Amino acid sequence: MLKQIRLGFRQSAAVLGLIMLGGMPTAEAQLLPPSINVTGNADRSVQPDIAYLEIVVESRKARLEDARRDAGARTLAVLRGLESLAVPKDAIDSGSLLVQPQFTWDAKAGESRLQGYIVTRTVRIRLLDLDKLGSILERSVEIGANQVMPPRFALQNETRIRRELIAQATRDATQNARAVAEGLGVTLGIARKVDTVDSDTTVVAAPMMLRTNATAEGAAVEESYRPGQVTLRARVSASFDFAP
Repeated sequence: MLKQIRLGFRQSAAVLGLIMLGGMPTAEAQLLPPSINVTGNADRSVQPDIAYLEIVVESRKARLEDARRDAGARTLAVLRGLESLAVPKDAIDSGSLLVQPQFTWDAKAGESRLQGYIVTRTVRIRLLDLDKLGSILERSVEIGANQVMPPRFALQNETRIRRELIAQATRDATQNARAVAEGLGVTLGIARKVDTVDSDTTVVAAPMMLRTNATAEGAAVEESYRPGQVTLRARVSASFDFAP
């Protein structure tokens, strides 16, 4: 009989615990006011006003000294070409140097043999005058550059534009919340929480980074390059209370 009483007490205590635990989330949920969750978006396509270029000079010779001398001479020619185009010296970095030995496998001897050296010099340019873009690309190749990497375009005032877009996206989220509240027949309250989403995304280049101006008859090739637009985007998520 005593065992049955103890068992009944334990079962009653377990049931009471389940009732208490099950009731707590419901009570807390009743304390949270209803809210409206929305997102806001903004984007802007603008013309870039700065370009970053990399001009590569590569020399392959049997002797290291010959490869360095040849790469140095052609790099100097590229730098003089940039000077003739009035590119500021403080916008040019020519300090990159890479030396790579070349080996071939001698199957008969069962070992690798040194064939020569590859010396690579890279000239990096921060270009503000985009009207000179085509001239730099064309002339660098003519002078002796082996490769010109595709320009990377950006904006000098990118931070200011991004902040403007965040403000615009926030207004868009507010308008979306008002539309939802109107549809529900309630009054929109204050914003409970606002977060930016992917507002720091890297500048997205237009699909055609460089295009030829085919309508300019007789135009020099170096003047036919035009940068495409870049697009900046901002997105915010917001939660609004119902007005009392």
